[in-house]
Amino acid sequence: MKEIKELLSELLSVPGTSKETLEEIAACCELKKFSANEIIYREHENSRFWFIVISGQVDVQYLLKDGRRQTLDTCLRGDHLLWSALIEPHETNSIGIARAETDLLCIDGKRLLAICAKDTSFGFRMMSLVASVIRRRLQAARKQLSFSNMH
Repeated sequence: MKEIKELLSELLSVPGTSKETLEEIAACCELKKFSANEIIYREHENSRFWFIVISGQVDVQYLLKDGRRQTLDTCLRGDHLLWSALIEPHETNSIGIARAETDLLCIDGKRLLAICAKDTSFGFRMMSLVASVIRRRLQAARKQLSFSNMH
Protein backbone atom coordinates (compact mmCIF):
# COMPACT_ATOMS: atom_id res chain seq x y z
CA MET A 1 0.00 0.00 0.00
CA LYS A 2 1.09 3.55 -0.63
CA GLU A 3 2.67 5.75 2.00
CA ILE A 4 0.31 7.91 4.11
CA LYS A 5 1.63 11.22 2.69
CA GLU A 6 1.06 9.98 -0.85
CA LEU A 7 -2.47 8.83 0.01
CA LEU A 8 -3.22 12.20 1.59
CA SER A 9 -1.99 14.04 -1.50
CA GLU A 10 -4.28 11.91 -3.67
CA LEU A 11 -7.38 11.71 -1.50
CA LEU A 12 -7.67 14.68 0.86
CA SER A 13 -9.41 16.86 -1.78
CA VAL A 14 -8.16 20.15 -0.33
CA PRO A 15 -6.34 21.88 -3.22
CA GLY A 16 -3.38 24.08 -2.41
CA THR A 17 -2.44 22.31 0.82
CA SER A 18 1.19 23.06 1.65
CA LYS A 19 3.75 20.31 2.02
CA GLU A 20 4.23 21.28 5.68
CA THR A 21 0.51 21.01 6.41
CA LEU A 22 0.32 17.63 4.64
CA GLU A 23 3.21 16.40 6.77
CA GLU A 24 1.44 17.57 9.95
CA ILE A 25 -1.74 15.79 8.89
CA ALA A 26 0.19 12.62 7.98
CA ALA A 27 1.59 12.58 11.52
CA CYS A 28 -1.94 12.22 12.93
CA CYS A 29 -3.12 9.51 10.51
CA GLU A 30 -3.39 5.79 10.73
CA LEU A 31 -4.54 3.14 8.30
CA LYS A 32 -7.32 0.75 9.29
CA LYS A 33 -8.70 -2.30 7.54
CA PHE A 34 -12.27 -3.53 7.95
CA SER A 35 -13.81 -6.82 6.84
CA ALA A 36 -16.97 -7.06 4.76
CA ASN A 37 -20.08 -6.40 6.91
CA GLU A 38 -17.99 -5.07 9.81
CA ILE A 39 -19.46 -2.08 11.63
CA ILE A 40 -16.98 0.79 11.46
CA TYR A 41 -18.94 3.15 13.69
CA ARG A 42 -22.35 3.28 15.35
CA GLU A 43 -24.85 6.03 15.86
CA HIS A 44 -24.32 8.29 18.91
CA GLU A 45 -20.66 7.38 19.43
CA ASN A 46 -17.87 9.85 20.02
CA SER A 47 -16.55 10.70 16.59
CA ARG A 48 -12.78 10.76 16.90
CA PHE A 49 -11.63 10.27 13.30
CA TRP A 50 -12.26 11.86 9.91
CA PHE A 51 -12.17 8.94 7.46
CA ILE A 52 -11.15 8.82 3.82
CA VAL A 53 -11.94 5.65 1.88
CA ILE A 54 -8.80 4.19 0.30
CA SER A 55 -10.42 1.05 -1.08
CA GLY A 56 -13.64 -0.87 -0.65
CA GLN A 57 -17.09 0.50 0.11
CA VAL A 58 -18.77 1.91 3.20
CA ASP A 59 -22.55 2.10 3.54
CA VAL A 60 -23.81 5.07 5.54
CA GLN A 61 -27.00 3.96 7.25
CA TYR A 62 -29.61 5.42 9.56
CA LEU A 63 -31.46 3.44 12.18
CA LEU A 64 -35.22 3.70 11.65
CA LYS A 65 -37.77 3.78 14.47
CA ASP A 66 -38.82 0.21 13.70
CA GLY A 67 -35.23 -1.02 14.20
CA ARG A 68 -34.42 -1.46 10.51
CA ARG A 69 -31.35 0.21 8.98
CA GLN A 70 -31.72 2.31 5.83
CA THR A 71 -28.69 2.85 3.58
CA LEU A 72 -28.56 6.48 2.46
CA ASP A 73 -25.18 6.60 0.79
CA THR A 74 -22.33 4.34 -0.25
CA CYS A 75 -18.82 5.78 -0.02
CA LEU A 76 -16.09 4.67 -2.40
CA ARG A 77 -12.39 5.51 -2.91
CA GLY A 78 -11.73 9.15 -2.13
CA ASP A 79 -15.02 9.72 -0.29
CA HIS A 80 -14.99 11.24 3.18
CA LEU A 81 -16.81 10.01 6.27
CA LEU A 82 -17.59 11.25 9.75
CA TRP A 83 -17.84 14.99 9.39
CA SER A 84 -18.91 14.87 13.04
CA ALA A 85 -15.25 14.41 14.01
CA LEU A 86 -14.78 18.07 13.04
CA ILE A 87 -18.13 19.54 14.15
CA GLU A 88 -19.34 19.74 17.75
CA PRO A 89 -20.66 17.85 19.61
CA HIS A 90 -18.43 15.29 17.79
CA GLU A 91 -21.07 12.58 17.93
CA THR A 92 -21.93 10.24 15.08
CA ASN A 93 -25.44 10.44 13.65
CA SER A 94 -25.30 7.41 11.37
CA ILE A 95 -23.92 3.90 11.15
CA GLY A 96 -20.97 3.01 8.91
CA ILE A 97 -20.69 -0.55 7.63
CA ALA A 98 -18.04 -1.96 5.34
CA ARG A 99 -19.88 -3.41 2.37
CA ALA A 100 -16.70 -5.13 1.20
CA GLU A 101 -13.19 -5.40 2.62
CA THR A 102 -12.32 -1.75 3.14
CA ASP A 103 -9.20 0.28 3.88
CA LEU A 104 -9.61 3.68 5.53
CA LEU A 105 -7.23 6.54 6.15
CA CYS A 106 -8.14 7.73 9.64
CA ILE A 107 -7.21 11.29 10.62
CA ASP A 108 -7.43 12.32 14.29
CA GLY A 109 -10.19 14.96 14.35
CA LYS A 110 -8.86 17.04 17.27
CA ARG A 111 -5.41 17.25 15.74
CA LEU A 112 -6.87 18.07 12.32
CA LEU A 113 -8.89 20.90 13.88
CA ALA A 114 -5.71 22.24 15.51
CA ILE A 115 -4.01 22.20 12.09
CA CYS A 116 -7.00 24.06 10.62
CA ALA A 117 -6.68 26.72 13.33
CA LYS A 118 -2.95 27.07 12.71
CA ASP A 119 -3.16 27.17 8.89
CA THR A 120 -6.38 29.15 8.45
CA SER A 121 -6.24 29.08 4.66
CA PHE A 122 -6.17 25.27 4.77
CA GLY A 123 -8.78 25.37 7.56
CA PHE A 124 -11.21 27.35 5.39
CA ARG A 125 -10.78 24.93 2.48
CA MET A 126 -11.10 21.94 4.82
CA MET A 127 -14.35 23.27 6.30
CA SER A 128 -15.63 23.83 2.75
CA LEU A 129 -14.93 20.14 2.15
CA VAL A 130 -16.80 19.27 5.36
CA ALA A 131 -19.77 21.34 4.14
CA SER A 132 -19.76 19.45 0.82
CA VAL A 133 -19.80 16.11 2.69
CA ILE A 134 -22.76 17.29 4.79
CA ARG A 135 -24.50 18.48 1.61
CA ARG A 136 -23.99 15.06 0.00
CA ARG A 137 -25.56 13.32 3.02
CA LEU A 138 -28.53 15.70 3.00
CA GLN A 139 -29.06 15.12 -0.73
CA ALA A 140 -28.89 11.36 -0.17
CA ALA A 141 -31.44 11.62 2.66
CA ARG A 142 -33.74 13.73 0.51
CA LYS A 143 -33.50 11.21 -2.33
CA GLN A 144 -34.36 8.36 0.05
CA LEU A 145 -37.31 10.30 1.48
CA SER A 146 -38.62 10.98 -2.03
CA PHE A 147 -38.22 7.32 -2.94
CA SER A 148 -39.96 6.19 0.27
CA ASN A 149 -42.91 8.51 -0.34
CA MET A 150 -43.39 7.08 -3.83
CA HIS A 151 -43.90 3.55 -2.45
